[in-house]
Amino acid sequence: MSVSSGGPVQKGALVAVAADGSKRSLAFQYNPDTLRRSLEPNLVGGHPGSRSQAVRYAGAPTQTITVECRFSAADAIAAGDVGQGIAPQLAALQTLLSPASADVLQAQTMLDAGTIEVLPALADRLLFVWGGTSVLPVQLTDVAIVEQLHDRDLVPVLATVTLTMRAVTYSDVGEGNASYGEYVSYQQQLERLAAGAFTSGGSGPS
Repeated sequence: MSVSSGGPVQKGALVAVAADGSKRSLAFQYNPDTLRRSLEPNLVGGHPGSRSQAVRYAGAPTQTITVECRFSAADAIAAGDVGQGIAPQLAALQTLLSPASADVLQAQTMLDAGTIEVLPALADRLLFVWGGTSVLPVQLTDVAIVEQLHDRDLVPVLATVTLTMRAVTYSDVGEGNASYGEYVSYQQQLERLAAGAFTSGGSGPS
């Protein structure tokens, strides 16, 4: 069940940031009803048989996020102009998973000429935007597209897309990488929120 306060709805989105700082945003047509997070702590010590003196943090936890998005051309169908349906949105998702074809062809041309050592193409940084303030650097690890309805020309008009993302943390990149600071800001936001839930003291050992 989706809950709204009656004001403007904040759209979730994926934002791709290129090396030159330019951005491409893909807003979700409908915000997912469910967002699933899986967090695995990154710890040293405390494992069975390790006889460690203390349990320590080795870094940020591994966080996996899964959302199920719906895309529909219902409004276009009602208006009698399906056009390309939801094909542009599905294509946009796929382009987030690979280098641009122009970069691939240029690299192959230079490789064939033997003039330069060609490095793998630099991937765009991805940001998962959820609400007005929650911004998390991520990598897409899986995109599952189920096209559920097509028009007579096989243009997709209804689809469900399951996105699986892994958070990129300060444990994954160097301090000079923008994702480092973005994740630190995300964690600081979590700490501010958590401050309202914790209480001082407790019944445990002193």
